[in-house]
Amino acid sequence: SEEKEDEEEDKDDSEEKEDEEEDKDDSEEREDEYTAKGEFVETDGKQVVLTFQKKQCDSHVACYDQREPQAWCILKRNQSWTNKGCFCDEKRHLCVMERMNGGKLEYAYCAPAKNWKCSYD
Repeated sequence: SEEKEDEEEDKDDSEEKEDEEEDKDDSEEREDEYTAKGEFVETDGKQVVLTFQKKQCDSHVACYDQREPQAWCILKRNQSWTNKGCFCDEKRHLCVMERMNGGKLEYAYCAPAKNWKCSYD
């Protein structure tokens, strides 16, 4: 009877470890979800960098007053947005935006919504 109890305790311990590992895997995936991936694109060039600073952030809320880079306002045929919009990159602590371009993921710094104008090329 003691052996049976020991076996059940061991079983409970191993199930708890599995649950902890699954939770850890899930949290790592969630953390990585808001880290910009793909290739960085220098969007509006040095001139725009002079007119605004890259927006630092600790949460997505800090990026709500930002939007896509001015040079990205009109998507070309092979380009599309991701479903995130402007978000706080958890590793860089900067507001960034992602898009798909010819099947490749790209990201750039967001631009302030105030005084924002589309750059037509």
